[in-house]
Amino acid sequence: MRRFFDSPLSRRELLTGGLKWLGLGAAVSAYAGCAPTPAAPAPETAPARPFDLGTVAITWYPIFLYHLPISVALEAGEFGRRGLQIKEIVGARGGGETIRTMTAGDLLMGEAATGAAVKSIWKSRDPYVIVGGGVKSPSDIFWIVPEGSPLTSVRDLVGKRVSYTSPGSVTEQVLILTLSRAGIDPGSVRLIAAGGIGEGFALLKRGEVDACAMLPSAFTERAGYRVLFNAWDTVPNYFQTLVLAHRRLVEQNPEVIRSFLAARRWGVDQIQKDPEGAAQVYAKTANISPDLAREAIRFAGAERGRYYSDGRLDPEGLRLAEEGMRIAKEIGPDERVPWQEIVNQSFLADDQRVQLP
Repeated sequence: MRRFFDSPLSRRELLTGGLKWLGLGAAVSAYAGCAPTPAAPAPETAPARPFDLGTVAITWYPIFLYHLPISVALEAGEFGRRGLQIKEIVGARGGGETIRTMTAGDLLMGEAATGAAVKSIWKSRDPYVIVGGGVKSPSDIFWIVPEGSPLTSVRDLVGKRVSYTSPGSVTEQVLILTLSRAGIDPGSVRLIAAGGIGEGFALLKRGEVDACAMLPSAFTERAGYRVLFNAWDTVPNYFQTLVLAHRRLVEQNPEVIRSFLAARRWGVDQIQKDPEGAAQVYAKTANISPDLAREAIRFAGAERGRYYSDGRLDPEGLRLAEEGMRIAKEIGPDERVPWQEIVNQSFLADDQRVQLP
């Protein structure tokens, strides 16, 4: 079995950063410095006048790495240069909670788990449209067990208790797919929605689950625990998150969506060009040490282009997400997600548009 986290960080350094927010729930961060920068030339995609998007919701902000391209672009003033203002980013505990945050606040833009986004638009008829891809790989998610656990592989999980974060979340979908790919009926495993990464780890420490979902930046108490399996090993192309826009924005201000996606793409490129700068932004937003932030980015492969989509969708990743929804019985065995109806790629650059499943 592959082993990870041969980190040079000391236990003290790890604890200083990560334990501050192991059990953190929804978070809010204001960006006062994101007003347009007059000195920079405005790109062709910029709205004619500065547009205030207000609040943007991103699933699991700021714990998971999902938000980093937008946070990096905000920090650098890229949204402002493209004529956009973002007052704050709000987070939610994944799955349907992010969608509820968006609908309750009538938010114009957001990024949510793929399964939750599809169900919201297709089944619940929420007023949103999928306009781009967010995170294209689950390379930052893994499951851990106590060092002395008899479990050595996914196949040992039959009859065991395994936690994920929230119903409809990426961790639930990835876990179900991993079990299925290993030839295990997910119904033969007791799957427990812990409510969060930290909450799942607490259950593991109390012996109330046999394995729990984990992230690099939250895996601070490493002594006495080991990695059981990595999502990357079984479902490397699973598309974690999608970018959503309100139908009102689609109809009335399409240039705003183009500018938003262009700024986010700039953030993805910047993470690859300057991973150190990105780590500083992640450390600040997540309130962790820079060393812990660096390791999280490295482990996910974000600086190598493995983790973030630049906005384009991946047909195979979408098919995997649909398969996960079907196995989880969130859609019927014969139902097919109408990707052509719920996705609008017209806001992406020409080189980013793909043939949908």
